[in-house]
Amino acid sequence: MKNKGVKVGVIGGGVSGMTTAIIAAKNGADVTLFEMEPRLGRKILATGNGKCNVGNVESIEGKYNTNFSSYILSEYGIDEIRKFLAALGVLTKVIDGRVFPYSGEASTVQNALRKAVEDLKVNVVYEEVFSITKGFKVNDKYSFDRIVVATGSPATFGKDSTKLLSKLGHDKVDMKPALVPFTSSRENLKGLRGVRIIARAYLVVDGVEVCSELGEVLFKDNGISGSAIFDLSVKLARLTGYKNVDVRLDLMPEFSGYRVKELVSEVGLSGMFHKELCLNIMRNFEISKDIAFEIKNYIIKNVKLGPFNLAQIASGGLKVEQFDEKTLESKLCKWLFATGEVLNVDGECGGYNLMWAFASGMKVGEMVVK
Repeated sequence: MKNKGVKVGVIGGGVSGMTTAIIAAKNGADVTLFEMEPRLGRKILATGNGKCNVGNVESIEGKYNTNFSSYILSEYGIDEIRKFLAALGVLTKVIDGRVFPYSGEASTVQNALRKAVEDLKVNVVYEEVFSITKGFKVNDKYSFDRIVVATGSPATFGKDSTKLLSKLGHDKVDMKPALVPFTSSRENLKGLRGVRIIARAYLVVDGVEVCSELGEVLFKDNGISGSAIFDLSVKLARLTGYKNVDVRLDLMPEFSGYRVKELVSEVGLSGMFHKELCLNIMRNFEISKDIAFEIKNYIIKNVKLGPFNLAQIASGGLKVEQFDEKTLESKLCKWLFATGEVLNVDGECGGYNLMWAFASGMKVGEMVVK
């Protein structure tokens, strides 16, 4: 039975916060949405290179750092998310497994969510939340029956607000930038700014290759970016206690080392790569005397996670062990919920993080009126 008229405070006006507010308001709740930015959903415009990759039709298995997300995503999967968006007037399409608004514009999603918030008469308070006390009083002046923390992370231009729940007994895993470029010592980067290549990138942690990704690699002045690097950054952000990290690039992953050697002899290096990359390979060749080896083992040394302002998400957040995986309600404080990125749930590149934001918001929007 719906608990109509219940007063719900939602902290954070991003995707998960607005989704929670919309579902709760549709179910009769009296919702107040807090946002510290001057405009709701500002971060949406930076997602998917401005195209807003809202989800993925492929399996979610192995795409997240934890199985905690599995139950919610089994209940509110990509089909339910697309229906939710369609009800808001957003048509979606699938490109290579990834789901985008048909318009190709992130602003379409932002505007639809904002319009629904306005149409449902959600009370929006543009104010940073500094405290949540027992009895659910926000900033010592707003009182609620239910509280939802949807504050996201420091990624892009956000903030780590996990401390809001520390006084209520909640612990966190320190947040680190993820889906972010790597910075490096600049070795093997000379002249390569702007060069793109499809390669297999291996993450080498303290001398051990721990994982690899096949995809685009974009060279920058002080590091590397691209889809393959973004996925490696998520894996690195989850690790602790390491001393050194390198990235090994296989620049011709579809060929064996022997075949690469043949191709260099048949075609010539200049017919295979960008001229600046050829120069760098030749510099390495002068030392190793094995050009095929250098092509299959192009090393970027001493890489580190880039800064939060370049990150799409953060790894870390509120410890999920302290929340119910089926309802996202706190195990320590009844009627307190958390959604989206503020929880220690992170996904790989491909729309998986926005999927979690929508799904967790949809679930909690239902739960706050129970």
